[in-house]
Amino acid sequence: MEQKTRPHKRGTVRIRRKVPACPPIGALMRYGERIVRVVAEASGQCVIIESVDEDGRTFRSTVKWANLARLEGQLF
Repeated sequence: MEQKTRPHKRGTVRIRRKVPACPPIGALMRYGERIVRVVAEASGQCVIIESVDEDGRTFRSTVKWANLARLEGQLF
């Protein structure tokens, strides 16, 4: 990660990269090819998601925020 600096009144200030924010609880997101719902926030930049398998059973798993993507366009 490259640290950049810029002049400031009191000296130099580091410019940080934008850290991904935790998705809101209840949000529909894409995890790989699945569409999942965010259930809760977990530790270590992880969230608990809920999805449905091929048999129609719901299950929960923990994934990192970076592996979730916003839905693009239409749901179906």
